[in-house]
Amino acid sequence: MTLAEIREWLKTQVDCPQWYIGKIDGSKPECIGIYSATGPAPRIAVGGLSNTGYATKAVSILVHWGKNADKAEQKAQEVYNAMFGQKAVIGGKRVIMFQMKTDGPVGVGTDSEGIYEYVIEVNILHER
Repeated sequence: MTLAEIREWLKTQVDCPQWYIGKIDGSKPECIGIYSATGPAPRIAVGGLSNTGYATKAVSILVHWGKNADKAEQKAQEVYNAMFGQKAVIGGKRVIMFQMKTDGPVGVGTDSEGIYEYVIEVNILHER
């Protein structure tokens, strides 16, 4: 599962004018970026890789959303809700679980231009 595949799936769930992977364009007042994150160590089932049914993709999602704190928080919550407790197929792989790392989006303040930002960290457990 790649960041691009996750981005394409999220585009079907959340309305956003600009989507990025790896780095956002901070000059855009409303955008969402998807980044690789540190996740758990890979696990191999007894019997080897051929018997291992799932893998984990750890991602961090940055919601960079305007100068209105309330609207930014609402958009971040929309992104969070698109995954929390939901089922999905991303890149042809069935998602077993979106394992949220926090109980909601985490506000990280504003950037140098006063744009509010929220971070959502999640481990995506998916079929191999």
